[in-house]
Amino acid sequence: MVVSTKVQREQIASAATRWLTQAEEQTVEEAVSSASLNPLLIYLTTQPDHALSTSHIVNTAKTFKALADISRSLEIRKQLAQTDLALASSSLLQRTEQELSKVPNEQRAEWVFLLVQLLRSICNQSADCDEARAKLCESEAPACIGRILWLDEVQGDAVVAQAAFAAALNVALDSADCAQLLIQADAIGACLNMLRVEKIQLKQAWPACSMGLDTLCEHEQAMAAFEQHPQMAQTMLQSLYDIVQLLESNTADDDVAGVLRGARRTLFWCLSEILEKSSQARQQLCLAEDLLKMFAVLKHYSSADQNEEEEEESASANDSPNSRTIDAVSRMLVGVTGEDHALALFDNRQVQSQLLDTIRTYPVKSPLATTAVLCLGNFARTDTHCEQLVSEHSDLVKQLVHNWLTSAADVRARHAASGLLKNLCLPLPNRTTLASLGLPEAAASAIDTAVVPVQANAIGILRHLLSGPAAAETVRCLVDSSASSAFGKLLETVRTTDIDAIRCEGTRLVAATVKRIYVRRDNLGDSLQDVQAAMDSAGFDLVAPLVRLVVLDGQRHPLLQQEALVALSILAAAGRASDIVRLLDPTDCAELFPSLPSDASSEEESSEPQLAFVEVLKKLVRQDGPVWPQSALQAKSLVAQLQAATKDLAVSNGLSILRSDIVPLL
Repeated sequence: MVVSTKVQREQIASAATRWLTQAEEQTVEEAVSSASLNPLLIYLTTQPDHALSTSHIVNTAKTFKALADISRSLEIRKQLAQTDLALASSSLLQRTEQELSKVPNEQRAEWVFLLVQLLRSICNQSADCDEARAKLCESEAPACIGRILWLDEVQGDAVVAQAAFAAALNVALDSADCAQLLIQADAIGACLNMLRVEKIQLKQAWPACSMGLDTLCEHEQAMAAFEQHPQMAQTMLQSLYDIVQLLESNTADDDVAGVLRGARRTLFWCLSEILEKSSQARQQLCLAEDLLKMFAVLKHYSSADQNEEEEEESASANDSPNSRTIDAVSRMLVGVTGEDHALALFDNRQVQSQLLDTIRTYPVKSPLATTAVLCLGNFARTDTHCEQLVSEHSDLVKQLVHNWLTSAADVRARHAASGLLKNLCLPLPNRTTLASLGLPEAAASAIDTAVVPVQANAIGILRHLLSGPAAAETVRCLVDSSASSAFGKLLETVRTTDIDAIRCEGTRLVAATVKRIYVRRDNLGDSLQDVQAAMDSAGFDLVAPLVRLVVLDGQRHPLLQQEALVALSILAAAGRASDIVRLLDPTDCAELFPSLPSDASSEEESSEPQLAFVEVLKKLVRQDGPVWPQSALQAKSLVAQLQAATKDLAVSNGLSILRSDIVPLL
């Protein structure tokens, strides 16, 4: 609306005074009626200079105070959202932000008073009112609020801070567009700056600030803000650490402690979510001091009074009240130490001492000890670190083998220890020491565990130990004349599991054991002759799992297929040729896969029947399609070995297929 004449301008200018006077006498419904409110809004939107003049600024502030007060009802807010109040509020807020940067000190109090009332009005307008938020967003009020959060008055005065952070919170709630504008104006940084322990005197603003931070961190743009500003994650962690220290000191009164716990909760879960999603944010915390602070936070939650914890409604009856939080801290530490940037932290004396002392001091089931082992497992990704751990801390490694990897230990503890011990097996110099500490026996006892990660790690440990100076001890731990031996359990696991990784890695261990016993015996002297005899007398079905690996997983994992073919060739030469030839008959071969229907189809199936060993072997020998050259050579070697070993065998379906369908392909 254009106001053209001086008389009209003067009439409109008096609208604020009239409305303010009438609002004290009228009902709320009358005050927000079009007849009463429209003249005021016309004045505020068309004559901002007059409204903000020295003689009228206080009156304008009182007007917005009254508007804030009457906006507490949702029905009134929805009614106001149909007017230009959001536009007027946003326009004057932006003017106030500009003027505050240049007004003299003697006039600053009046402008701050206006700022507070504008923020209160915007806060109340936008509460649970999408229409108001949309209009505020169109006028870029959220961006202005984000900048205002950094003003000295906001960061230094509790009343102003409470108004500002409450406005930011209500504007951002359920409005991704408003939240994005706030994030772009660095509102997250302002929230983090407010939630520093040295600002606890502004505690009445902390709840709104905490809730606002939580809301902003849920926005998809929050991740980019953290990744672009490395100090954000560090500031968040520092504030969390400082709050934890203050709470543990028991020096805060009840009111302050309640505020601190609320901020602790927000900072913790926001940081946890950011670190879970962003590798770059985790890398920003790959500093020794940050890792030690996270351990301090873990210790705090591990020993916190149950009554202090607010968030554990979801914990099961068997969990401690803090278990969900403790798990999250543990994931934070494991996530950070899992970054390549963190590997150098192992050489930091404080970090290394923290981890080693924690494992030695706390019981196996302690989340502190388990987390320390998981972190050590992440550091044990270089041969240097692995060799150092085994050579300098063999007492601790022995503790992990005998107290952690056993079935009596906590599931999480077994998982953590098995992963670390698997990594420690990788360097060849470690294997003799690990074998002397009893690792082969401990790993063999875990082959049939129901805990899949522990089972996978145990199989991996044994496969590593089969290569190198610990091979003889490892083979003896696996094989004896009993059908209930570890090797028997391994074969049963491979036969019955529906987990591809366990079947594949378990069969690789079978293949490696076969090679060690039947081929590499001379390399170990005569020490394994009795083991071969035990293997033969036990009547283990060594062929079936190897054939199953060739057929089921060969196309996806050609290295595994090649290893299985090598093992089959060894068995053919060791007197098991008839068992292999029998499975060339499709009828006998089909018995290996009873759980798979004959007409099963999947994305990985080819047009050729996958459950026929003979067809797979022919394909390899002919090198049809994508076949590894090494696999083709090994398949031909197997066929030649079978041909030589079955000259004197009685004719069978499998032998007929070998002689008529496969041998001619060589």
